[in-house]
Amino acid sequence: MARLDEGLRDITVRLNHLDPPKQFTHGTRRERKSDGSGWRYALTSWKKFMKAAGIKVRDRVHYSFDENDQVLSVDLVVPYVRLSN
Repeated sequence: MARLDEGLRDITVRLNHLDPPKQFTHGTRRERKSDGSGWRYALTSWKKFMKAAGIKVRDRVHYSFDENDQVLSVDLVVPYVRLSN
């Protein structure tokens, strides 16, 4: 089981696909990789993030992450369309 360190660092989230664009800080956590080779990072409170960004389950999200500035930019959200038979 992975060990979590809550509130490790905050990142800036930019929602460029919204009109007007939004920007806010969001918490992250880290957990050790299962093979022990290092750490991986994840956002905390996914529900809050997805609601603010207008992302629904199965939507396609185009994003970029600037490691130097710790900025996650969401550029485009393509809604999921179910194909009917």
